[in-house]
Formats: sequence, structure tokens, C-alpha cells
Amino acid sequence: MKLWRDRRGGVAVMAAASAGLVCALAAAIDVGAVALEARRLQGAADLAALSAAADLTRAEAVAAQTAADNAPNLTATVTETGLYTADPSLTPAARFQPGGETPNAVRVTLTKETPLFFGAVLLGRPTFTLTRTARAARPIQPRAVFSIGSRLAGLDGGVANALLTGLTGSQVSLSLMDYQALAAADVDLLSWWSALAMEAGVAASDFEGVVASRIDAGRALELVEPLLDGSSRSALSALSQAMAGRQVRIGDLVALEPGAEGLFEGGLTAGVSALDLAMATAQIAGGDRQVALDFGADVGLASVTADLAVGEPAQSSAWLTVTRSGQPVIRTRQTRLVVRARTSDKLAGLAQVDLPLMVELAPAEARLASVDCPAGAVAVEARPGLARAAVGATTGDLDDFSRDLSVEEARLLSVAGLVTVRAQARVEAAQTTFRPLTFDRAEVQARARKSVSTTTIGQSLVASLLRNLDVTVSALGLGLGLGGLEDKLAALLIPVGATLDGLLNPLLSLLGVRLGEADVRISGLDCRSAAPRLVG
Repeated sequence: MKLWRDRRGGVAVMAAASAGLVCALAAAIDVGAVALEARRLQGAADLAALSAAADLTRAEAVAAQTAADNAPNLTATVTETGLYTADPSLTPAARFQPGGETPNAVRVTLTKETPLFFGAVLLGRPTFTLTRTARAARPIQPRAVFSIGSRLAGLDGGVANALLTGLTGSQVSLSLMDYQALAAADVDLLSWWSALAMEAGVAASDFEGVVASRIDAGRALELVEPLLDGSSRSALSALSQAMAGRQVRIGDLVALEPGAEGLFEGGLTAGVSALDLAMATAQIAGGDRQVALDFGADVGLASVTADLAVGEPAQSSAWLTVTRSGQPVIRTRQTRLVVRARTSDKLAGLAQVDLPLMVELAPAEARLASVDCPAGAVAVEARPGLARAAVGATTGDLDDFSRDLSVEEARLLSVAGLVTVRAQARVEAAQTTFRPLTFDRAEVQARARKSVSTTTIGQSLVASLLRNLDVTVSALGLGLGLGGLEDKLAALLIPVGATLDGLLNPLLSLLGVRLGEADVRISGLDCRSAAPRLVG
């Protein structure tokens, strides 16, 4: 009890307790000062790395000057150039490798002695060594513009006029030379995009606003005319007048993948064929309505007529998508065609033969696989859409793409009910996997087209069908000399097959689709480095 009442030595106890607090406060001051200086040093390292990455040829000098300006009294500045790989499977430290012939990144390490205050007494040294490192890279972001569409070989002015007349509802009468001029003319995509934005009253940089805008189809083509010259301009002028009055959504013609805005901001040179552009505009402006085509008479044929329906592209993707990584894939439009042809000659002197054909083509697809900037090469993966063709009688709604058309055995010839010739044939083309197409530097620069196919039947569709024709002959046994009628039918129709192929192949090419084939073209390539940025 006496001890509890003793008040002597109280100051000593409080002094001892306060000494600990004073030491802690002193340490906190030193720690705070060092932490603040460490942040300043890291900021200086970041700025030095960014500056050096922007000028890799002078990286060491630029980094030293920037570091000195932002962090005086440095002990050391170490600058290393190297290759940065943005691979999340690597640790941050392993993503930068010093050296290399084509560096795209820089690592800057700064060292500085920062003064200590109270800690100098405890540690026996007046300063503390700080080291901070920053990495900055200018990774090359290879980007390519590619399209999947029509083949320009084998243009037929008559077929093109019939198709455009049906799609536009206006009479189109261009010469073969006009179409050839349009096929050879390239439209600068960036210039056309800017003109579309101005017409829509939207800033060209407002990509979502531009693609959501609607414009008269004829006016969309009019905006292309100043980008052309000579016969291609006059031919496009005629088409723009034919398409006037039909509204299209800009995003259905050309769209941007998210993140691909830099292609336009960087002024990428990318071109599209004026003929491809006109055909795509006509298809989109025509909607999904059925189009009747009359090709008149041809060699071996008394008449050829066709009903055409053009559906929506899969996933409602645009005709031309500017893409950086290959997603979303781009596709052509689904197409159905029912053809009715009648032969000029009679079969065995009995009657003319009616030949019904059905062609159905699903959208083809393509996606960007890789870009090799040093080699200037682009790899694209393409898959022709499922397609089928048949000789037979078609039932079902041609415009209803949600339902398959039914094709049954067709009556090719009937003579007073005494003699009937029926026939049918089917052929299908399907590619379940993507197939590679590689474009070298020269092919990219020439904007060459390449085709990927499932079979060779795309070159001779009707001939392939007629070679596989399953014929049924019914007669009442009246002794009409019908022996060998099937052989005579083959002899009559085989030459007609080549004629019909000569009509259908250019027609399908103009629509951008082929049976079992897909055509791809690289419209532009950008291998410029991205702006410098800090990396882990």
C-alpha cells in the first residue's frame, strides 16, 4: 500500500513513455519524406520512359534529359531499349527483353540519394538510396481493312443491267465498258466516310452517330462521284439517279469494330471498288423484296426468267466492316434464286423442254487471322457459306429465309398427257471450317482478290446439275419411238447448261456470292506504332 501512495519518479516514467512516441514520430517523418521522394522519382522515371519510347533512336539521351529535368541530383540513370511482348501469361518483368534489332520499348531505371533527418542518428547515415524503374512501349498494332464480296472477272453488262433494274425498280442501261470502269475504280473509304458524316450532320469522329444515320441511297452514291473521274463517274451518276428515293442506314454499308476508330483517326488509306459499293448499296436499298429478272432469249434457249430474293446478312453485320482484330466476322448477304428456262429446240420433235432451277446461298464469312508487318503480309480465314442448287419444282416463300425451300421432281415436258418427262438433281457445297488465305506484300498493295472454295462446282453450276440429272419418262405405250429419250434429253440440255452458267455466274458474282466459294480482298493495311504508353 505504501508503494501505491508513493508519487516520486513520475516525471521519469512519463519521459520514458514520451521518448517512444518521439522516436515513432521521428521515424514517421523520415518514412513520409522518403515515400514522397519515391513517388517523385517514380514520376520522373515514367516521364523519362515515355519520352524515350517516343524516340527510340535517341532513347538514352532523351531519357537522361527528361529525368534530370524532373528529378535533380540523380545518382544514376540507366536506359535500356528492347522488345516488349504483351503476353498475360508472362510475369510483368519477363515481358520486357533488352536488346533486339527492332526494339519497341524502353526501360529506364533512376537512382537517387534522399536525405534522412532523425533517421540519420539511428542508422548512422545521412541518406537513403532510392531506385525506381519504368517501362514504356510503342507496340505495333497491326490493323487491316478487308472485304468479302464479288468477283470482278467475267462481267456481263446485260446481266448487270437486269440485276440493277430489278433491285432499283428503275431502268438501268450501262455498257460493259461502264461496268469495267466502275470495277477498276477505287473509292477512298476515309474520304467517303467524311462526306457521309457531313451529309448526316454528324462529326466524322462520332462513329456511332455516323453509322446510326440514314441517307438516301442515291445521295450516298452521289457523294462518291467527286472521288472518281472519267467514265466511272458518269456511270456511277446514272446508278445514283436510279437508286434515288430509297433510304439506307450507313451502318449497313460500312461499320467499325469497337477499337478500330484509330484507322480513321490515323488517316488509313483504304479503298473499295466502286462497283462493289454500288451493288451493295442496291442490295441494301432494295431490302428483302423479291426481284423478277428477264434475261430474254439466248443461244439454245427460248426464254430465261428468274426470281431473286436477297436476305439480311448473318448477325446483321455490315457489308464492309473495318476491323482490327477480326471480330466480328464480315459476311455477304444470303441469296435465293429460282430460274425458269425453256429450250429453243424440241426434244425428239415432241415439245420444248422447261428447266426449273433453284440456287440458295448462305452468307460467306471471313475474319482477320494475322498481320505480319515486317513482311507486309496479311492472313485471312474464310468460309464459304452452305449452298445448294437443284433442278426441280420449288415450293415455299422465296422471301422467307427462316424456312427452307422445298424442291421436288419437276415436269420438264408433257405432250397431251401421253408423254411426260420428269427429272430432278441436287448438289450441295458446305465448308464447316475456316480456310486460310494469305496475301503477300505485292498482293496487299495490288488489292488482289483471292477465292476459297469447297468444290469446283461453282465454276459450272448448271452443268454439274445436268450431269447428275435423274430422269423419269412416262408414256402410254403408243409406239411413239421413245427409245433413247433420256440420251436425247442429255444431248439437248448439256449445251444449255453452259449457256445458263454464263448467265448465273456473273449474276452471283455481282451479288457477292458464289456456290461453295468466297472471295476476299485486303483493302488497307496499317502497321504504324501506337502512341507510347507505360507497361508492366
